[in-house]
Amino acid sequence: MNYSKLLFPLVIYLLAAPPAAADWPVGLWQSPPDTAGLVVHVRTKPCGRSICGQIERTKNRFGYDTPSSFVGRRMLMDMQIQPDGSYQGQMWEPHGNRLVASRMQVQGNIMQFQNCDSGGCVNVDWTRLR
Repeated sequence: MNYSKLLFPLVIYLLAAPPAAADWPVGLWQSPPDTAGLVVHVRTKPCGRSICGQIERTKNRFGYDTPSSFVGRRMLMDMQIQPDGSYQGQMWEPHGNRLVASRMQVQGNIMQFQNCDSGGCVNVDWTRLR
């Protein structure tokens, strides 16, 4: 049997697969508590050729649901895939009510953000819920 005929398509398939295919950013994510103790659950999904995310739920630092006008608000906007597998776009910061430049990288069940404005950059990790 000629194994090269069987192995060649497999090798081509593996080489053509995107490197970050297993680290897909679509799902439900939880932020750590912010300075006011608010935790947000953000649902991410494809929006055209980018990723966006909307706040689905808010909780206090102890895990109890907290009513908020932030629910339903888009938090991640125009996060576009980069050649290195990261995403770049904008994040809305609820307590500052402002948009900041954001770089997002997914590694397993952790989504790492680097959010930058004129005052510098802040790193934040979100955890995948689903």
